[in-house]
Amino acid sequence: MINILDIIDRGNLIILEGAISVLSAVHSEYAEVVKIILKPGKDASKILRAADSKQIEIIYQDFDELESRLGKTHGGIIALAKKRRFLAPEKLLAQSQTLALIEGIEDPYNLGYAVRALYTQGTDGLILPERDFGFSESIINKASTGTYYKMPTSIFANANEAKLEIINLLKADNFRLYCVNKKAPANLKAEAHDIFNIKFAEKTAFIIGGEKRGISKIFLDNADEFISIPYAKAFAHSLAAQTAATIVAYEIHRQRSPE
Repeated sequence: MINILDIIDRGNLIILEGAISVLSAVHSEYAEVVKIILKPGKDASKILRAADSKQIEIIYQDFDELESRLGKTHGGIIALAKKRRFLAPEKLLAQSQTLALIEGIEDPYNLGYAVRALYTQGTDGLILPERDFGFSESIINKASTGTYYKMPTSIFANANEAKLEIINLLKADNFRLYCVNKKAPANLKAEAHDIFNIKFAEKTAFIIGGEKRGISKIFLDNADEFISIPYAKAFAHSLAAQTAATIVAYEIHRQRSPE
């Protein structure tokens, strides 16, 4: 019997739970699964075939010592994996037409829900602020129903220099930058246009800020256009970031779908 906790700690590995999360990691070009652990007697034919195709070791063993680290829906299937890989921004831009840059989602469940919506609506890639995703990666992937490991993603440092570098890369590659904001900053003397009254550019990057801090000033100052999401009722507050991202992604998909 192997010491699972020792393997996790020595290898700086993360735990993925449940068949969907494990399968998405096995098939992903951005993840590397080290071992798959099944509870004895578990019928997991899809897992076994996928693991065999990638020559991943399968271990049958109870993992009661991990219960404090696990949720309640692992279904007797976990994987030990390295932290996911991210693309260089230049590579992400080269293979994308539509990008979402999300600054403000701190909760891993909400980030996972956002990724699921973005992926299903055809968003080509995601740009996120740098953080230690490792310990929350399992939650993000599970909440995204495996799409987090399918979504090409780049990260940027939180310093203004790094943000400006991302902006310059996007503009050099002819992306139009849309900031999703209720109003355009007063100092810019611009207007925020209703999202349903504009036509998104062929190469679009839309920027979503957090409910508390909003979009960074450097992104606002370099936006090509400000867009707002209309409300049906009077409401003084912002939508949750994952909700705003979902609406924008659906509208872009609607505009680009054949009539």
